[in-house]
Formats: sequence, C-alpha cells, structure tokens
Amino acid sequence: MNKVVRVYLISEHKDKNGELVSYQDVNKLLWELQNQTRMIKNKTIQYCWEYSNFSSDYYKQHGSYPSEKEILSYTLDGYVNDKFKNNNDLYSANCSSTTRNTVKEFKNSKSDIIKGTKSIISYKSDQPLSLHNKSIHIEYIGGQYFANINLVNRSYAKEHDFASTMIRFKLWIRDNSAETIIQRCLSNEYKISESDMLYDRKKKMWYINLCYSFSPNKNELLDSSKILGVDLGVAYPLCASVYGEYDRFTVHGGEIENFRKKVESRKLSILKQGKNCGEGRIGHGIQCRNKPVYNISDKIARFRESANHKYSKALINYALKKNCGVIQMEDLTGITKDANRFLKNWTYYDLQTKIKYKAEENGIKFKLIKPQYTSQRCSKCGYIDKGNRTTQAHFLCLKCGFECNADYNASQNISIEDIDLIIEQELKSGANVKLT
Repeated sequence: MNKVVRVYLISEHKDKNGELVSYQDVNKLLWELQNQTRMIKNKTIQYCWEYSNFSSDYYKQHGSYPSEKEILSYTLDGYVNDKFKNNNDLYSANCSSTTRNTVKEFKNSKSDIIKGTKSIISYKSDQPLSLHNKSIHIEYIGGQYFANINLVNRSYAKEHDFASTMIRFKLWIRDNSAETIIQRCLSNEYKISESDMLYDRKKKMWYINLCYSFSPNKNELLDSSKILGVDLGVAYPLCASVYGEYDRFTVHGGEIENFRKKVESRKLSILKQGKNCGEGRIGHGIQCRNKPVYNISDKIARFRESANHKYSKALINYALKKNCGVIQMEDLTGITKDANRFLKNWTYYDLQTKIKYKAEENGIKFKLIKPQYTSQRCSKCGYIDKGNRTTQAHFLCLKCGFECNADYNASQNISIEDIDLIIEQELKSGANVKLT
C-alpha cells in the first residue's frame, strides 16, 4: 500500500568547507534543476512521438508493430534516458525516473492523443523534481529531522566544489501524524518510494511529497460480510451504520459550521477593510493588501485537514469495534454545483480519501457505490419516493410509515451489499417506485 505525506524543507546545505550555503543560492540551483526537468520531459515527449510515428509506418509495411529492443537496443524509456545521461545536472537516478515516468504518461495518453480527444502533452515550468527512492536519506540528530537528498550529478558537484551530490534540508514537520510517518520511515517499518519535490509559491518554500509503502494490517476478527454504510449528509456531515442496527456513528455539523461562519465573516470583514488599510498594506500590490485574507485561507485549510483526520480516524475505530470488513460510501462525483451549500463548502473528497487510506491500513475493504436514490429509498421496505424525505433531516416512508433521521436511513441503504444494483433493478421494475 502506498501513501504520501507533505513535508516542507528548510535549507541546511553546507559547502565543502562547512560554511552554510545561502538560501538564495540553493533556491537558484533548484530552479535550474526544475528548468532542466521541464526540458527533459518535453524532449522525451518529442522522442516518444517520433517513435510512435515510426511504429505506425512500420505496422503499415509489415503488418505488426516493431519491438522496442530490436529497433532501439533498449526499451523506449531506456533509449530516451541514454540521450540525456550526460546533458544535464540532475542526479542520474532522478533523471532516469523523470524519463521513465514521462514515457509512461505518454503511453497512457497515446490512444486519446491519436483520437484527438487529448492534446499532445506539454510540460510547464513548475515541474516537480522526481526523486528516486534511493536519493532520499532521512536522519534524526539533536531532536531534529533532516533529509539528505541526491539532486545533482557528480560532474556538477565536482565543478561547484560540493562535498557530495546531496543537498541537506531540515524537515519542517507540522503535526504528530507526519512525525509518526517519518519515524516509521527511519525505522524501516515504512519503505520510502519514488517521491516528488515541488515549490510552494504561496509559502515560498520547497517541499517534498514523500511517498512511502507498507503492508496493511491483517485483522482476523473482521467480517467480510459486514458492511458499514457511510452517508455524507447535512444534518450529520458523517453518518454511518451497519444494516439492521439502530446504533450509529455520527459527526455533528456544529463544529464545522460554526468555524466556517466565523472565518467567512472575518474574511469578508478584512476584504472590506482593504480599501482603507494602513500604509503597511498600500503600495505593494494586491498580494500585500490581501495577505491577511490568505492567512485566513491557510487557517481554514489547516482546520479542514485536522478535522478530516479526526473524523476519519474515529470512523475507522467504530468500524473496527463493529468488526466490519467493508466500508461502503457514495461516489462523490455525484456531488455537483447543485448540491447543498454545506456539501460544497466542505472537503468531502479529502475526507473520503482519508477514510479510504485508513480503512486499507487496517485491512478493511473500501467500496464506492452510485449515490442515486439512497436518500429517497426506505431502508425497511425499499419504497422509493422523493416525498419520503420531508426535510433534509427527517425521513418518513409514505408506504410503510418507517420514520427516522434522513442521514441514518441513507446510511442503512448504503450498508446493503450491491445496493446500487438493487436500486437499478427496482427502478426498472417500477413496482415499488414513485418518481413523480
């Protein structure tokens, strides 16, 4: 199982004399490597396109496509990598990762490009630096975490009097969750995988999307036939239950809604004050004038991140308590611009992603279903009628009289195996359905 954690980097690089290299010089180097990465990627696409045209012509003449190794003496990504081997400053393993991933992306997009449904891939300047897993070395010294990252090749290091091909960074770890992951990478409980290094223009800092892998826990107590249905609702932003059980897991929306109202009110107030702001915010452009607004946006993002971690962890603990082998949720592509305001203002996709990862970590299968009519269908008798849901929070079946919280009823439907297929059959028969 693979996951990613974002960790910001603070330059701690020293020259061969032990003097700290300025942030500006390190940043200049990283920008240059980023430009070279972009050049390599775009040139790789050109090589791929040329070989694709050759391959098509070969097929017309011989009735079969050529073998890459017979024609190029390499695989296509190996051939392309050989072209760049001595013409850039990137660490060799990172350059290889860059060309390999680019060739893979071209091959995955090739059919759509030929059909005309997708443009030929072109990379912009803000490219991530691909880092081979062996390029990243983490250590813990004096209560601080550091990363020594191989970024430049030996020729560059020798020419610029670098002590090695590595650039040293201190890791800015913002929460306990990220620190736990770093600790497990250090102890080899987690295995570091190929990662990316990017620049955050807002924070004006480089960071690494550190990829790591591990084997999910095996829990023999989990029942693969027991499904926890999770509804993303309104009265309860999160409501989960096992079919037939009155007991349920809920997250009340008060904490989220109160925070949202508070920060949105503050945000609006600051925007209104912008035209009458002091000299410190005048004359330096719109970014300076709106800096307090950006700070509030960061605060909102941090709250959502923290809340989603908390809610997803609590949900998984509930599923484990119930020995559920499956967690079933609605496919979020059903949430559109017509969805209610609360759904649009909360990062449900992020919450769902965290639930998925945490479920798989604990050996729980995660499954998505089509969300149509799960909120209008009676979980007791199966009758589907828009009138069943009298309000956002209240459900009353017009056929059998079953009455309960609307989000709980939806979670009961979602906890049924193959409920989307069942609803599809019910709609086709029309025997227990009233859509008008």
